[in-house]
Amino acid sequence: MTDYNKAAEPYQVEGLLKTKLYLPDSSPSHITRSRLNQQLERSLDARLTTVVAPPGFGKSTLVSGWIRQAGLKSGWVSLDARENDPLRFWRYLRGSVEQALHVNLYAEAGLGGFESAERLSAQLLHTLIELSHQGEPLMLVLDDYHVIATESIHEALYDWLGKLPSTIHLTLISRHEIPIPLGALRANGRLNELSLSDLRFTDVEIDSYWHKQTGAPPDGKTLRHLVRNTEGWAAMLQLSALSYSAGQFNDVIKPLTGRNRHVADYLMEEVYSHMAEETKRFMFQTSILDRLCPSLCSAVMNESDAGGRIQELVRRGLFLIPLDDEREWYRYHHLFADFLRVKLQDEEQAETAMLHGRAAKWYERHGFLEEAIEHALFAGDERRAATWMQQHAHNWLKVRETVMLRRWLERLSVHTVNETGNLLLLLWIDLMDGQTGLADVLLRKLNTALESMKVEPQASGFFRMREEVRIIENFHSVMSGNFDRALALIQEYGEREDLPDPETPLLLSLGLELNEGTIPFIRGTFGFNGRIDNAESYHRAYGEFIEKNGLHESAYTSYQQTAMAEVCYLRNKLSLARSYAEEGLRLGRKFGTIGSYVPAVLLLSNILIAERRIHASLEVMEEAMRHMRHHHQHTSAWYSKLAASTVLRQLQLGNPLTAREWADERKRMAAERTTSRSVLFPNDEDFIYIQILMGIGEWEEACERALDALTIAETRGNQLSELQALLLLSEIYANRNNSVESGRLLLTAVRVGCQQGCIRPFLDAGPAVMERLGKYESASSHSSVWSEQELVFIQMLGHHSENAVAGDVQAVALSSRGSMDALTAREREVLILMAQGLSNKAIAAELVLTEGTVKLHLHRVYSKLQAQGRVQAIRIAENSGLLGKL
Repeated sequence: MTDYNKAAEPYQVEGLLKTKLYLPDSSPSHITRSRLNQQLERSLDARLTTVVAPPGFGKSTLVSGWIRQAGLKSGWVSLDARENDPLRFWRYLRGSVEQALHVNLYAEAGLGGFESAERLSAQLLHTLIELSHQGEPLMLVLDDYHVIATESIHEALYDWLGKLPSTIHLTLISRHEIPIPLGALRANGRLNELSLSDLRFTDVEIDSYWHKQTGAPPDGKTLRHLVRNTEGWAAMLQLSALSYSAGQFNDVIKPLTGRNRHVADYLMEEVYSHMAEETKRFMFQTSILDRLCPSLCSAVMNESDAGGRIQELVRRGLFLIPLDDEREWYRYHHLFADFLRVKLQDEEQAETAMLHGRAAKWYERHGFLEEAIEHALFAGDERRAATWMQQHAHNWLKVRETVMLRRWLERLSVHTVNETGNLLLLLWIDLMDGQTGLADVLLRKLNTALESMKVEPQASGFFRMREEVRIIENFHSVMSGNFDRALALIQEYGEREDLPDPETPLLLSLGLELNEGTIPFIRGTFGFNGRIDNAESYHRAYGEFIEKNGLHESAYTSYQQTAMAEVCYLRNKLSLARSYAEEGLRLGRKFGTIGSYVPAVLLLSNILIAERRIHASLEVMEEAMRHMRHHHQHTSAWYSKLAASTVLRQLQLGNPLTAREWADERKRMAAERTTSRSVLFPNDEDFIYIQILMGIGEWEEACERALDALTIAETRGNQLSELQALLLLSEIYANRNNSVESGRLLLTAVRVGCQQGCIRPFLDAGPAVMERLGKYESASSHSSVWSEQELVFIQMLGHHSENAVAGDVQAVALSSRGSMDALTAREREVLILMAQGLSNKAIAAELVLTEGTVKLHLHRVYSKLQAQGRVQAIRIAENSGLLGKL
């Protein structure tokens, strides 16, 4: 016997409601409409099919019935207003493909790293292109497309549609005209259109439907009446049949158009008024729900027999549509739901708020936070909605799904939205969306609010909010590129002695992704657009703050370690770079901060290349890719960055075939890129693409791409990207035997590199670059081509040869052993406990010291070992063999 009161929960596919991906089932009264099925057959020869008609004309039933009858592979999305967020839209479309093909294309929730709607659409398109080689058609259906009002979604879908392979077909079901250009598709015969005139029931179909619904064919008078007054409207036919079965069919309904809502309301009222009071009350109260299950309905109605009532409605064919194969979740037909909600609003306004409140609590208890917040807002309980938003905002901010959060905040009253927690959330949303214009205003409001909170600091949460505001002030300064302000704030933060407990649940500590998609990390916002001097100053100060407060085991520490690793690498301090990179990698794995983990992996791989250990370099990346596959991160943008780098390594190992295949694939992706190019271009994959093109001999394409990269890097003022593009172009022109242009580009590269003290890119460019540089230096040393500072820089580059790497590593190891001997017994004890992961506070307790004394001992340890901090000190201890002896 079915337990209808159990807590039925819609299965979530990586954060997506499976019920929205369910292919609707046909009602028992459904009839096969052969003429329309023949029209739908043409969809397999078209790129796009549109089914457009007002509600109640059987659009969804028609399309889903045809798909089932034809046995097509299909992906279905029942859209609602929340999919106006482009990220959500493309996630649900990707989810429908997963359902159709039984594949996992989605990165684990919260661990997918940086994603954008553009990136998602491109990845999905590429997947479909690959799968199209199987030759089997796939139908993707977006139902209720009329709810989408975001122009960027329409534009992106149109662009995406034009690149679909011939075996993939898209169907849009809508109440209104589709707001994308259809003229070209129509002219090329690639558009299949079904409209209101097509969907009207013919006389024969009305006769067949009536017979199936009532058990007897209509007599001539009844048929004439139905043909005249329903105008082939499916919903009117269904209502008329229900009214007839109840003995209430009225053949004197005025001959109004079938789309006239008053006629529908009249017939619904006829059907509704003859139901049992208990049934009416059930439908009345549950009409507030977009989706129904027994447990949810019981909670909303505050009674226990909801499951039985649902089954009774299903048995009687009363407007319930199943949303899963288990028949656990349903929804009302849209027309009937609207009818019930209008009656509920007219008759029981106070009760409506109470029902929404009960629904909100059920959804929150079962983990469906989006639905919980929606119902709390409908209930007028904006305080509860705001609390849930603040408690769980990090889940949406981690994946930068900000449109929905902003829409919720806009529904709050002015008084509520100006409360500190909501202002803070709005500011995070603005900054993550790159909207810094109102940030100063919001920060002033927050600081004013903080002053009033001081009156009751414990009760008001003043101390936690103060830290949130200070953090976001720094974040705003970094996002705005205000280096001086950002540095001053982090230094000020590091000097404080009253920081909160590390367990305080600050938004940043809950796992917000700081890397907006750049490798190296310091190429992006937190490297001040590739300005290495600024990045080093900022992250060194950040490291001092971490060191002072024992925050080594924190999620955001992984970014600081990775950033410092990149700075040291670019300065050609490989030993220090390795120490930082290994720690960034460890913390990135531990906390799932993929935006620090992958850059650290790639940097460690580059260090191994510098040490001429190319096979080890490849293994580091392959192991990281195995780790990401294990954690279902293999469709994130970060995974593709690793994959691209492995292809370059394989090319360096003499495997051009894989490189050629990857380059061809990249060309397709470039052709599919929308006109609104990513603001992160040029990125690491673009530079890898150029290097691979050079490696397989496609110099013209490489030159074109490198010139693009240089132009955009100069426009954005990203000096690291500019330097990379200049060095690649110099090599390309040298290959063309254009020594003049090659020399000019190399001269410019030296000037950029000299400004930032950026050594390693010249060494990584290869011996030929260094040889040309030596020639240019000799030829120009007595002219005005080079400044004195640039000549010094070139000479310094000459001293940093690849042959010095092994000697440098050996010298560090010998130096470490000597420095270790200089430590006192107590300093060794502190170092050993620190290496075991103990905080300063824990070390003090273990050795019966004050925390200040522990910090003093650590300061001496760092000084004697010439270490920059905890991580390097531990690495030196490991190299000396001290830790291995324990």
